[in-house]
Amino acid sequence: MNQRSFLGGLLVASLFMFNSCATGETHEHAAEINMDSVKAQIMALEAAYGVAENANDVDGVAAYYAADAESLADNEPTRVGMDAIKAGIKKDMEADTSGNTISFATTGVWAAGNYATETGTSTVTNKEGKVVKTGKYMTLFELRDGKYIAIRDMWNSDAPPA
Repeated sequence: MNQRSFLGGLLVASLFMFNSCATGETHEHAAEINMDSVKAQIMALEAAYGVAENANDVDGVAAYYAADAESLADNEPTRVGMDAIKAGIKKDMEADTSGNTISFATTGVWAAGNYATETGTSTVTNKEGKVVKTGKYMTLFELRDGKYIAIRDMWNSDAPPA
């Protein structure tokens, strides 16, 4: 093959690749995602988290997370891995002796491929039913063995600094 033919072939191949990238065409098709199903699964995870949190069930809350998850808790370093996550959950539960309860409300869910992201709000209510604290959170889930599990999450309070 002479140099001119080689360069011509390279140019044609480059233009083909550029055209495919520019138009967003791919040769693989992503699986169709049923967003109603994804949202329902994630909302069920949040509900179970709330039940476990209100029952001071460390293992129940930890079931929300993958073993290799990272949790970016408010006002502390990142909790990396299940041992650190469980220790943080236990510390949080032991620090709260007020008898308050927490609930979560999903405000958005987005999914692509094997990942889903959720945003939401949290509301802490005292024994009399009065809201004592609100906050927000964001969680990244990964689909593993057919179920979503939290691999990254972060949250913080809406309260101004003390």
